[in-house]
Amino acid sequence: MHRRFISHARLMRESTARVESALHSDIHHEYVIANRILENPVVWQQWENEHSGLMRQIASGLRTRDDVLKHAALRLIHRKALFEYLRDNDVRGDVRRRIFASFHPTYGYARAVVAEHGEYLRKACSYLCTSHVGELIQDPGFEGPMQRYETLYGEYFQIYCSSFFGDEDDEIANQRSLLPLLKAELDACRTAIMNPGPVRNRVKREAEMRVPVGDTQRLPALAFPGRANR
Repeated sequence: MHRRFISHARLMRESTARVESALHSDIHHEYVIANRILENPVVWQQWENEHSGLMRQIASGLRTRDDVLKHAALRLIHRKALFEYLRDNDVRGDVRRRIFASFHPTYGYARAVVAEHGEYLRKACSYLCTSHVGELIQDPGFEGPMQRYETLYGEYFQIYCSSFFGDEDDEIANQRSLLPLLKAELDACRTAIMNPGPVRNRVKREAEMRVPVGDTQRLPALAFPGRANR
């Protein structure tokens, strides 16, 4: 599948199958996403239309298809991060309102909450599907680096929101100082995703260098007369 043309119809069939499998998944957040998407025909149609456009871009990418797929997955990680941060950190009150006002400046609070939740469901559902397609084509960028990027971006986004929307104190200032370091890690991880060959080869070389050979391997201990072996 990695070396041949993948039609838009095939991508949509694989995506639909992934959503249906998520509905029976033991992973809670996958089940919740699939259930919310499938239980409402209007929401399903909206997701299908958006996802179809995304898959059409990937199908028409030809030689750059894999890059288009990975760029799409990265954008989906970014777009679903806000709701995940609010949910996982149980952000409430004035901080929550300030965050929504910043990310949805033209919406009122109630409308912004509804819009962000709907956007999260659709983007999270599409991320399940793009990850599934990445695994099907056996792209090494999806084997570990993408999951690592998702984790790192969640940490980056949490510190960003905490430091710019929370109450200012020494701890917040210290957290803010970590942002450039996390940004550099994200850039390195993104490079590994988009160009996994050199990274994979470097890891392989490092592993080979650690194999004990010749005078680098541990030698058997010598036993001396009159001394107990230790």
